[in-house]
Amino acid sequence: MWTTAFDDIKVADECVAAVEYTAGLLRSLGHEVVDVPFAPIKYSSFLRAHQDVLAASVTMTVNGMLRAKPDIDLRTSLEPAILDAYFIGKTLSAETYALAINRFHSITRQMEVYMVDYDFVLTPTLTQLPAPIGTHSMDTDFRTFRNAVGLYTTFLAIINASGQPAANVPVFWTEDGLPVGVQLVGRFGHEADLLKISAQLEEAAPWIGRYAHQFHA
Repeated sequence: MWTTAFDDIKVADECVAAVEYTAGLLRSLGHEVVDVPFAPIKYSSFLRAHQDVLAASVTMTVNGMLRAKPDIDLRTSLEPAILDAYFIGKTLSAETYALAINRFHSITRQMEVYMVDYDFVLTPTLTQLPAPIGTHSMDTDFRTFRNAVGLYTTFLAIINASGQPAANVPVFWTEDGLPVGVQLVGRFGHEADLLKISAQLEEAAPWIGRYAHQFHA
């Protein structure tokens, strides 16, 4: 399990508690859980690469839309952060894009080696408690938006880059009734095992009744 984030990014106490609570559940189910952080990476550099790949993808998508409907006014059709991403993507060099993709591939290789001795990785889903709607607004420039989100979804971004199967499992709740998710990451190609262990946790700490109570009371 991981209870610390890269680059000393702060992880909320409740998010750490969620991981520790889930580790206890897993041990009670017969699993062995050890606290072994991932090899250190320069997350800020990865975050920049992630943004470059996203910007290139935005440019490709918007250009496709413009080919179909060339009269679209992008400034009224796209949110500010996405419009900014479009212009960033238009200026990226081939080398910059290739370097960003290579950084993704390096994360994949690191995770493949790391998981030789483990069946799963358990992490917080988010570094902070679920944010109120509007906290991460797209009414700003692209990199400012993505930097804020990257500090919030640190554990998710790394696994998105590696391409591994992963599940967000909401087994933990704060005293105020706020669900706090944990992320389970499986080995490449082992989606079935990931579903099985997620189902075990759901049976040990079911959440559907609590969800219904919270949102339909």
